[in-house]
Amino acid sequence: MINFRQIFYAIACLALVWTATASAAPGRAAMLASFCATNGDKAAALEQLVETGVSDDTHERAWARQIVDAIRNGALVCGADGQVTLQGHPLLDAATLQPRANASADSPYVPSIVMMRKLAVASAEMDLFSSQQDTRATAARQVDKFFTLLDPAVIARAVKAQHDPDIAATLTLALAKRGLNSNVKADRLAAIKAVAEVPSETARTALANFAADDSVRSDPDVLAAVEGAIRHMDTWLSLGKGLSILFSGLSYAGVLLLTALGLSIVFGLMGVINLAHGEFIMIGAYATYLVERFMQAHLPGWFDAYIFIAIPVAFVICAACGMLLEFFVIRFLYRRPLETLLATWAVSIALIKLIQVLFGSQNVEFITPGFLNGGMQVAPGFFVTYNRVFAIVLAVLIFGATFAVVRFTKLGLLMRATTQLRDMARCLGVPAERVDRIAFGLGAGLAGLAGVVLTQIASVNPSMGTGFVVDSFMVVVLGGAGSLAGTVVSSLALGEINQFIEPFYGAVAAKVAVLLLIVLIIQKRPQGLFALKTRV
Repeated sequence: MINFRQIFYAIACLALVWTATASAAPGRAAMLASFCATNGDKAAALEQLVETGVSDDTHERAWARQIVDAIRNGALVCGADGQVTLQGHPLLDAATLQPRANASADSPYVPSIVMMRKLAVASAEMDLFSSQQDTRATAARQVDKFFTLLDPAVIARAVKAQHDPDIAATLTLALAKRGLNSNVKADRLAAIKAVAEVPSETARTALANFAADDSVRSDPDVLAAVEGAIRHMDTWLSLGKGLSILFSGLSYAGVLLLTALGLSIVFGLMGVINLAHGEFIMIGAYATYLVERFMQAHLPGWFDAYIFIAIPVAFVICAACGMLLEFFVIRFLYRRPLETLLATWAVSIALIKLIQVLFGSQNVEFITPGFLNGGMQVAPGFFVTYNRVFAIVLAVLIFGATFAVVRFTKLGLLMRATTQLRDMARCLGVPAERVDRIAFGLGAGLAGLAGVVLTQIASVNPSMGTGFVVDSFMVVVLGGAGSLAGTVVSSLALGEINQFIEPFYGAVAAKVAVLLLIVLIIQKRPQGLFALKTRV
């Protein structure tokens, strides 16, 4: 049965669309004619297109976007007969976007390099009003890059419409930097003040270049304002750099704490020099990789939670591997440190080769969960990334849980008893062999948790644990074998010292300085900063 009401509504909608297009066509044609005119002002015509592209009319915004994209792609043909067309299949009339029967014999307009930059800014200005935050952020960076070409009215409107403070700050800075090129003294002073309120290395460079201009040096007021703004920015940037170094040291300390925590328990309880500790870190990282792939294939809706699911999975897998290693290898080599060192070194090589066979030698790629992407601008020059914050928080939580297990549980009591006086503990019925196995498994599991965290901040490959095991031993030796408090203090000290020296003298100098510091401290305190009485 024919529904005449639906047919009537469809015809009415088509009529409205045709009427809107027909009414808008003269204005569109005028803009296109202005752009295509031989002696026309193409920049002014482009500004009109941008104004149309940021208007409240959805159809006009879509049309302006299509025209600007066509110009950038060399698909706009300015015909000698005054007709402007868009190349494609089918050929379209540029004003109405309706198909055309005959193609123009003229060549398409090819924008110059300068026009391509203007077109890029025009596209970015229209993207500033997109509903997608990532699109707006990318557009803001593009506008800031070519700030001399921006439209002040459009950018001011975009700043008012922004809900993201970082995007608004970027646009405000771009607008202020453009004001530096004004010939009006009041505009220049206002722009200098606006730039100074958004300190950054880019803004400081812009002011420094502005201060070198002869017109600025000839004006004492403007020169004094620029120099004052630069001093103000230097103060904030120095503070931000200091905070950034402290945060980097803290995040590095969190990684050191995670990698050394398990080794501290193993080395302090059993006196085992476990050179395979780094490979447990690597196994934890690859366990996280398997969890990520499983979640991506079978539970895509919960994909961002894979990092939390990987924590218990990696702990259990690494703890089981550690207990197997203790049962089949380590328990036969107690009180024989040289043989233990060689045996764990052989196990380390075997595990690396096994992972190379299973996964290959190349780095494996991880997809960062959405909540760990990006960061936050806390202060000028101080940007806090969410993945580093995650590493620090998880390190603190894991240390708290480990400390609670060691100090407030029966297992912890048995571990401490075995550590302090092993023979007496055995006489009192403590199953020392079982405690050794569980403690070794706990240390290996903690190393696996370090691998989970490192998947977000480091490269994951079969050899990734080799470098971390050296740093872990340095932390344990400096803090004192078996001392959790010493592990925390030494991790924090080494992390901050390393990150303080590295920006100025390089990574090699930082490592040398850390080693020299450890040598000096061990000479005075051979048992570390927080020595514990080991078993006899």
